[in-house]
Amino acid sequence: MSTPRRSSPLALAALITLVSAAATPGCGPKGGGDGADTGVDSAALGEPQSPFGRLVFEEIYYAGAKPLEAGGDHYYADQFFELENKSDEPVALAGLCLGDAAGLAGQINAGNTPSGLATEDPEHVYLGNVWCLPPEAQGHTLRPGDTLVLAHDGTNHAPYSALDLSDADFEAYNEREDGADLDYPTVENLTRVHFTGGYDWLVTVFGPSMVLFVTADVEALDKVRVDGVGAVKLPISEVIDGVDALMDAESGAYKRLPLGVDGGFAYVSGTYTGESLSRVRGADGRPQDTDDSAADFELRAAPAPREAR
Repeated sequence: MSTPRRSSPLALAALITLVSAAATPGCGPKGGGDGADTGVDSAALGEPQSPFGRLVFEEIYYAGAKPLEAGGDHYYADQFFELENKSDEPVALAGLCLGDAAGLAGQINAGNTPSGLATEDPEHVYLGNVWCLPPEAQGHTLRPGDTLVLAHDGTNHAPYSALDLSDADFEAYNEREDGADLDYPTVENLTRVHFTGGYDWLVTVFGPSMVLFVTADVEALDKVRVDGVGAVKLPISEVIDGVDALMDAESGAYKRLPLGVDGGFAYVSGTYTGESLSRVRGADGRPQDTDDSAADFELRAAPAPREAR
């Protein structure tokens, strides 16, 4: 199998339901229209399919940038998550959401203890923050091998980071009256569904547990309190993919995702290292997906969204 294209995947046709009629246009390069440059007849790809078993986290970058001469020695506004369609079929993106699980990534400070939610309630995940694709993107499809880049801030992060995310597909703009979070014009905004505070959605640099899911009515999900903070209670049956990222190899007791979502956990070497977690590729070039992040992810010295693996 050839190496998957690392293009931006936004489709241009309308698809309101999760799986709709065949011949829905596929995803082409951002701003590139109908994908004619790929040499693929997107209509021939067939009917868009459910993302379950097809859509996965390909790269997760949360650690924060390495300190640079320009300063910003604790810079982490360049965080992003990359999703990939690992199947041979187009994937419908209607109802697609992601969130980070409530709870600590490890014993960050003396006296910290695990939430215990992963073992106390193995049929649910508890999300501190939830963002979804906006209504105008509900009809998009993702072509085989293509990716979505979801950025915290869709901008060029120089000089504090080497990452330029101004061509990301979506960003998590947290609209506030004081304008504390900036809305970058080149990148479409995710829809904020549940947010636990702060001026921006910045996941913990110690290791976030990320969940990708689809739901027909996100507002109908149960709202609960975890350690005094609001959270969304999500049945694991609605989880498409989950990655438990913790502080280090000794932090297994702090797992936030049940074994039915992720049988292990992954981690980077430390905070502000500029490292990311990148999906292991199988012999066929496809993303490996055994539902065990310890086996499915490897440490990447520097993040590289949309780079051919």
